[in-house]
Amino acid sequence: MVSALTACLAVSLLVFFPDFYPFTSPFTAWRTANQPRPQQASKPVEKWNLHYHLGGNGPWVPKVEGIVDGGIDVPEGCKVEQVHMISRHAERYPTISAGLRMLDLFKRLQEAEEANITLYGDLAFATDWKFFTSTPADHFESLVSTGVYAGTLEAFETGVKLRTRYKDLLDNTLADGPLSFWASDSERVIDTARYFAAGCFGIDWKDLANLHIIPETADLGADTLTPGRTCRRYRENTDEFGHDYGYRMMDAIRSVYEPAIVDRLAEHNPEFLFTEHEIFTMQLMCGFETIAKDASPWCDVFTQEEMESFEYARDVIHYYRAGPGNPYSASLGWLWLNATANLLRDGPEVGQMFFSFVHDGDIIPLLTALDLLPQELELPVMHIARNRTWRTSDVVPMGGRLIFERLSCASQPHCWSNAPFYPNHVYCEEQEDHAFVRLNVNDGIVAIPGCDSGLGSSCPLEEFLYRVLKRGSEIDEFRYICGLEADAADRITFLHQ
Repeated sequence: MVSALTACLAVSLLVFFPDFYPFTSPFTAWRTANQPRPQQASKPVEKWNLHYHLGGNGPWVPKVEGIVDGGIDVPEGCKVEQVHMISRHAERYPTISAGLRMLDLFKRLQEAEEANITLYGDLAFATDWKFFTSTPADHFESLVSTGVYAGTLEAFETGVKLRTRYKDLLDNTLADGPLSFWASDSERVIDTARYFAAGCFGIDWKDLANLHIIPETADLGADTLTPGRTCRRYRENTDEFGHDYGYRMMDAIRSVYEPAIVDRLAEHNPEFLFTEHEIFTMQLMCGFETIAKDASPWCDVFTQEEMESFEYARDVIHYYRAGPGNPYSASLGWLWLNATANLLRDGPEVGQMFFSFVHDGDIIPLLTALDLLPQELELPVMHIARNRTWRTSDVVPMGGRLIFERLSCASQPHCWSNAPFYPNHVYCEEQEDHAFVRLNVNDGIVAIPGCDSGLGSSCPLEEFLYRVLKRGSEIDEFRYICGLEADAADRITFLHQ
């Protein structure tokens, strides 16, 4: 696999990769017509923390905004009886396409040094800056394995966290025999699942659990962890709302904020003018070099406002590529949500722990299907929406995870007496247990909008199931919207113990 990656890198270094041109959204009309690792969430964080503005390209961070007070402890009188986690892969090096752009910039900086061009101001360090990996062909696309933000470490730590948090549930599950868990067929996703398993199940995890690799191929229909790969119309961009829609929208907002940065840097470096594409590459390197080397001088090149503009560009691509701004999104996200809802309905008798590992582009549609970050107005691409609800940096950072818990909570029985005639005769209804669903997003409890009347802002199970059922009736059936054959799989079947 490394040799193939090396060959791809060697050839691709000579190729120029143009970005898409800005594009204005017609989605509103279409829809009308068609209908340092931060501290834990229980502690305050500094007023402005860069790691919360990297748009998913930085280290894992706990969610601290928009969470329920009281932390992640189980509400008094409740117990967790079933757990479902869907997690993004842990911290990685850049993908090949992004990495090649970084190498192109690095090569240009080297040529400037050879031409005795000195950079000044915020870019003074760049004259003799060294690329953050000496073997990019070996590292691109893979988990980072060294440093405080190593993806291998984060995945292992997550496993230990869940082993600690759900110890009794895990012990009961493993006592019943090997536990199944799932990963999409990507090396970094599989490696994340394996390191997680070592932390959660122990170093001999293969004796206790079975990792099932779900192919990322187009032939699986709805029976997949990566619906964006199997939805033909979306994958092949057969209309303007396919996979590339998000990139066009992101380029539109980039064209708004990047020219000013180009001009600012040119004031101190008139001999070395950067392109807008290189500005975005620098902002990407801020996050990726931080992951690889624990810190990055590229982060200091930009002001707080400029990094917030980058964050917004990343929110825009998520929103229009796989989020609420894309008409395919809800149908893609409903698959895993529906399969999980059915397991929550059936309860611990069908299994107590379910763990799935995927990419951020597979979790974003789930947010849409659940309507977890409701955005009243679509994200504009001619200016930054400062008061938006749709913010993804602390939802799908590297290693980002959503955990659905089924809670069993004892009700307070109604009691009465026959006072004043028989004051010592007290009668009570029989105590009953009721089921609720609670959502943990990166170690912060998030209330499901409109469904938070339970203890700890949990959602009564019946209301949750109705919500999922109703959502399914509102969106297009997966096979139909994706243009698949009538005999293609219409649901996920592999999520079972």
